Amino acid sequence: MKVRILFFVTLLALAGIVAMQSCKKDEPVAFKSYVAAIPAAPTPGVGSIIPFTGADQAINLAWTGTATNAPTWDVYFGSASNPALVASGISGNTYTAHVSAGGTYYWRVSTVDVNGIRIDNPVVWSFEVNSNPDVPVLTAPADQATAVSKAIALTWTATDPESDNLTYDIYLGTTAAPGPVATGLTAATYSPTLDFNTTYYWKVVAKDPYGGVNTSAVFSFTTDVFHPDFSVFSGIAAEACATFSASKTFDVIAKVNTVANTVTLFTPLGDAMVYAGWGTVYSGAHGIVLTYDPVTMAVTGAKQLWMDSFIDPNEMGPM
Repeated sequence: MKVRILFFVTLLALAGIVAMQSCKKDEPVAFKSYVAAIPAAPTPGVGSIIPFTGADQAINLAWTGTATNAPTWDVYFGSASNPALVASGISGNTYTAHVSAGGTYYWRVSTVDVNGIRIDNPVVWSFEVNSNPDVPVLTAPADQATAVSKAIALTWTATDPESDNLTYDIYLGTTAAPGPVATGLTAATYSPTLDFNTTYYWKVVAKDPYGGVNTSAVFSFTTDVFHPDFSVFSGIAAEACATFSASKTFDVIAKVNTVANTVTLFTPLGDAMVYAGWGTVYSGAHGIVLTYDPVTMAVTGAKQLWMDSFIDPNEMGPM
């Protein structure tokens, strides 16, 4: 009987324990929130154009993005649209890349958290490193050319790897280190004011809109000596001979003024001189002053200097 009572007491105790356990509330599971690091706001900005400064140029890449779990960054960079991994485990939001030439460069950044969970960023950014213009090639006049006309137009050719619009600075002078004479030209030609029988040195500097610069070689050339318009001399002689109805032999003494652009001709004919239609004869020696265009060398005007005592005003007029 005692055994049966003890069994029931034990059973009741177990039932109470079970009942107490079933009435106890479950404790909540603890959850922790994390903020993922998402890269954004790239520097250089998308589509930026950076001047090229030379081989192994450093480009500072930067981006934004913070997290609550101390992430590190993996950087992908290169000239291919799907850039390769160049650095991993970077703790800061910057990376210094290096380029050896101009062109378009692509990059992206992914993150890895403290638990090793990677978040790949599918967005690829890009920017352009500007290329310098190609070296200008001087085409005319040729290097060390001689007897070059004063009316010569300097010409050259120049191209740009990105087909940018170029401007040109012209250096010209009489020393081997010429100074600038024109800037910002858009055409590949320049017409300078030159002197006769002078050696000039020149070069061209090509520039693009993004700071790219390149300089040509230095060329030299020598302008021609002064050549008067001998057809004028021939005309005077022909008129003189026609006036006297005979062939005449005479000397012509010329005085050249390259400042006033005039040539003064003295024809010391002992017996006469021609004027007023080149057909009226006066005694004495009369100087003829011709004005010329220093570029085309064409005669633009003429007048006569009178040195004798008799002038018939009725017969004076332009030659």
